[in-house]
This record gives sequence, structure tokens and C-alpha cells, in this order.
Amino acid sequence: MLCNTLTAILGLAINAASQAEGILLKSDPKNGAEIGEFDGTVKFWFSGNVGGRSPSVVVVDSSGQRVDNGDARLVLGERHRLTATTKPLPPGPYAMRYRVITEDGLIVSGVSKFVIAVTASVTEKHP
Repeated sequence: MLCNTLTAILGLAINAASQAEGILLKSDPKNGAEIGEFDGTVKFWFSGNVGGRSPSVVVVDSSGQRVDNGDARLVLGERHRLTATTKPLPPGPYAMRYRVITEDGLIVSGVSKFVIAVTASVTEKHP
């Protein structure tokens, strides 16, 4: 009897988790990534519909200086994708803070970090 009850509870928990909205699925750049090139856009994908109320993305450098353009938006037709752009960024560490409210009122927030690495430039020598 106890085994059946535990199995039922576990099944409900797994089902609820699989239907949860607003869970961050991935970010671009990925959390912890070291990248050589950065196109100036950060993106976040969520497991469910993110509501249009007050989405926020803040990108800061290692000194805490804000480097994003304050233009966080939900991509039209893809309410589960949040994007923002940044100023041109030099090599160094950065942190992206996101905050969204799902359509059912759940506040989802977190921090994702990445590093823009110094890329070796190749120079050609002409005789």
C-alpha cells in the first residue's frame, strides 16, 4: 500500500514538473561559456509562455557596470523567448540577470554568466 502511494505521489510530481511554465531551458550565451565572438544579443528560452508583464534583462561587466541597451523584449510569435541587446563588448567576464512573470503569475529570475575570451589575431607577414 505504501509503495503504491509513493509511486502515485512521484508520478504526480514528475507530471507537474513536466508541465511547469517559466523554467529556463537555455540561454545564449550559455551559462559558464567562454566565447570568442559575441553578436551583441542575449537570448533566454523558457519552458512555457512568459507573460508580457515587465520582462527584464540586465547585463553587467566585471565592475557591475550595466552594458545592455535596456531593450528586453519577447520575440513576437515566440512568447517563450526573451532577448536583449548590448553595447559592443570587449573581452572579459559578464553576467546576465533575467526576470520574467509567467502567464499564471509565477516570477522566474536568475543569473547566467559568460566570458568573452581574447582571440588570437593572426597577422600575415609579407616578404
